[in-house]
Amino acid sequence: MPELGPVTCAGCGLLCDDVTVETANDGVRLWPECPRGARWFSERMRRRDEAAATIDDEPADVESALARATELLRGARRPLVHGFEGATVEDARAAVALADRLGALVSTGSLAGAWPGAPAVPLRGASTATLGEIRDRSRLVVIWREDPETTHPRLLERLGFGGEPSERTLFVVDDRDTATARRADVRLTWPPERDLQALTSLHVLQRGLPVADLTAELSGLVERMRQAPHAAFVYGPGLTDGAGGQRRALALHELVRALCHERHVVTLELPRAPGTRSADDVLAWQSGYAGAVDFASGHPELFTAIQPFDDADVTVAVESGPGGCEVAGGGVEVSIRTAAPGVEASGTVHRLDGVPLALQAPQPEDAPTAAALLARLLAEIEP
Repeated sequence: MPELGPVTCAGCGLLCDDVTVETANDGVRLWPECPRGARWFSERMRRRDEAAATIDDEPADVESALARATELLRGARRPLVHGFEGATVEDARAAVALADRLGALVSTGSLAGAWPGAPAVPLRGASTATLGEIRDRSRLVVIWREDPETTHPRLLERLGFGGEPSERTLFVVDDRDTATARRADVRLTWPPERDLQALTSLHVLQRGLPVADLTAELSGLVERMRQAPHAAFVYGPGLTDGAGGQRRALALHELVRALCHERHVVTLELPRAPGTRSADDVLAWQSGYAGAVDFASGHPELFTAIQPFDDADVTVAVESGPGGCEVAGGGVEVSIRTAAPGVEASGTVHRLDGVPLALQAPQPEDAPTAAALLARLLAEIEP
């Protein structure tokens, strides 16, 4: 059984860099054990058997696929660049450069369903911290409608909630019966539609003002926050997805900002995919915005449409799902297999708290990286 490691696993945004991978005919095993990480490695190792490229689902060579993709992009009226689930910093930089040249919309989030509105972080900023700071300083951790035991399996361990008794308290706001909720010291079970009301009520309560519909749950949480010199809120798509999502996020950041007058309170956002944080950071460096940025006017603008973006005539998907680059438009779809970051190619990625880490290439592959493909496309499109 070949053993690879220690390597960095990008199966979730935690990017654990102490992982050993063992491959065998019956699958992939990881140490420390993590089914999510094992599935991530297994999916990318299986991609070696895929065609180097396809055009309309028919196998093709990479050069032909690049030529067809270039033709589609040259004729694009309203292109869209999206995906980034498994992207590295290098991939995202190349994608933003291509989007700038095309005048495209770049989106690092989901395109399904209603857009959640104007992003909260650009409006108010965010108080953030590394995993180490939360582990060493936070005496109260509130996980808001997320299940990191499933989505980020070692997060609670990294935040100091291991097997040993701890002085810190874990609050979980969730009406679902999740693995994370079962580990909570205190569980708050109001339904999702009450989240905005709860956050605004907490804001009022911390200022010492009365709340008409005060509940024991809210008063207990406020009292715990007043006693904690350092606290952290962990949130993600469970709070921010759907109509009004960014309004709820804004209410959370306003609450944290107010609490910081008397104690230190931070937030930790769980991204929907491992590559999202890297892509958001690159967008912020290059354009000043993150999430969804429109280059159609010749300069970057924050995209805040209420409805889904459905005007694209050509789309470019970058490291979406198991990987690869896809260019689609006018009924034609071009797909090019890329070397999977973290397995077949190295690169730089940002952990969910913004800390940069290196991905290794334990099984190098001759396939091009997404960054190299996008740079080729840009060179072909340039006059």
